[in-house]
Amino acid sequence: MPLRQFQTLQQSCGAIYTDINQVYPLASHFGSPEKEYQSAHETAVLFDLSHREQFELKGKDRAKFLHNFCTNEIINLPTDEGCEAFLTNVQSRILGHIFVFNQGDSLWIDTAPGMCSSIINHLDRYIILEDADFELRTPEYGNLYLTGPKAKEILTQAGIEIESLAVNQQVQVKNTGSQLTVRRLDWFQQPGYFCCLQYVKIADFWSSLMEAGATPAGQDTFDTLRIESLFPLYGVDLSEENLAQEASRTEQSISFKKGCYLGQEPIARIDSLGHVNRELRAIGLAEGWVPPSGAKVMAGEPDQLQEVGTISSSGVSFGKYPAVAMAMLRRGSNEPGTQVSIVSGQQEATGTVFTSLD
Repeated sequence: MPLRQFQTLQQSCGAIYTDINQVYPLASHFGSPEKEYQSAHETAVLFDLSHREQFELKGKDRAKFLHNFCTNEIINLPTDEGCEAFLTNVQSRILGHIFVFNQGDSLWIDTAPGMCSSIINHLDRYIILEDADFELRTPEYGNLYLTGPKAKEILTQAGIEIESLAVNQQVQVKNTGSQLTVRRLDWFQQPGYFCCLQYVKIADFWSSLMEAGATPAGQDTFDTLRIESLFPLYGVDLSEENLAQEASRTEQSISFKKGCYLGQEPIARIDSLGHVNRELRAIGLAEGWVPPSGAKVMAGEPDQLQEVGTISSSGVSFGKYPAVAMAMLRRGSNEPGTQVSIVSGQQEATGTVFTSLD
């Protein structure tokens, strides 16, 4: 019932659903993707991200245990601080892209849609005598993401005091009756606040942020913004085929000081070598055509074009380029400014490689 009520609320705000039969339907847009895009850069937009999955890791050995299986520092995380990390296998292939926060008496892990089961199954195999237990939180908790230059102002207007919350810090908001936690995650290179709360209260919180000045936005705009910010989605842009350093998030997600963990040795060797053979990049298209997933990326001399990657995500933009895409590109063709061709069937477009928009 809460899901249906929340959808009805979003539809009253103009939400358009293109696939209502999903396990968790998401609005594609709210009538004007262009307005949503502009609001994201001028004021703030509000996304429903309740399809993302989350679980808690409890037990006295929780931090030490997770520390041994991911790429970033966990043991030394202070209460109400977090980090971004990859779970890797022994070959340093990515098994999951996670955001970990220290709740004080547990660790809270947020991850991509559909990933909790495989991550928990992977970690559970290594529990022998450790005091560490998993508790799935996805069914009970939902997520809203507020991002834009006026996001903090809107939260304050809605009665949520976050003071000077730094990136990867959180505040567990008291007296809301919803167990609300606000986490600072600047996924789009601007202030972003990931609001996690009990799902039965999410419609009320959505309404309060809207009344405070947030613009509702759908997945079309979310995908465009994440592509332009080179923020990948596991299961779409990343998979077990990828090495951790291919994700272009080494600075945010990998510690080279933490010592041994599963996959650490290959990651250290790659760091010593200085590069990987391919890396995730964004591409700005000169025309409005939005290439489909799987479209080929070609580079080289006009008469000697070679395939250097495939498109994993794409979207319409209203910024520097009329369309943008994301692809894992081969070394030698992934430098910012490189001109490429994107081909799918009989359609072709030129594009420019970038890692962030100017």
